[in-house]
Amino acid sequence: MELKAHQVFFRRFTDLYRPFIQKTADILAEEGLTLPQWSTIRLIAEQEEMTPAELASKQYVEKPTVSRTVQQLLELGLIETRQGRDRREKKILLTDEGNQIYEKASRAIEKLEREVSDGISEQEMDAMSGRFAEMRRRL
Repeated sequence: MELKAHQVFFRRFTDLYRPFIQKTADILAEEGLTLPQWSTIRLIAEQEEMTPAELASKQYVEKPTVSRTVQQLLELGLIETRQGRDRREKKILLTDEGNQIYEKASRAIEKLEREVSDGISEQEMDAMSGRFAEMRRRL
């Protein structure tokens, strides 16, 4: 059976995605982190602070999932919370240790990303990134 172009595209995408995520998980395990913990730390580092609702929205997960991850990161001392605009709002920030872990893990993941994308031009990556963002909006 001959596959159509869109079928080949998504098979190649999943063929890349799964091993990439596994290698990323292996790197994070060396820092004592899981993928959900990393996703939370990375988002907070990029935004400087976020609410649990913002984290849930950005990660496409339910609030209880974020609550569990936030609790784990609080226990590890990688994040802290502070009062938001009102009593109900809680802002989450990285601690100094959280920032150090973020920097260290980021360098290791960036090394993997560079190895995997070696030989692909910045223009090609920008074009693919734009297409992926466009496709995600359609989901």
